[in-house]
Amino acid sequence: MSKVPYVERAYGSTGLTGECAYLWSLFLANEAEMANDIVNYDKFKAMAEQLAPKIGLPVPASVHYPALEEEIRKYHTQE
Repeated sequence: MSKVPYVERAYGSTGLTGECAYLWSLFLANEAEMANDIVNYDKFKAMAEQLAPKIGLPVPASVHYPALEEEIRKYHTQE
């Protein structure tokens, strides 16, 4: 298990910041890969590819992914 990323909410919104969502999607893809969970690996890897920083494009200010929020909730209730 890797170090659990931080949770940062967008100002005035319930969504995650783009950077936070990107880090969480990478983390969850890595966790799914280590658990041989192909379905979740593909899902979170695709999210990470969509959120990856790109030259000339700004990072999203607020991101809403219900599947990502659900997984974050699971990790924060374990602690």
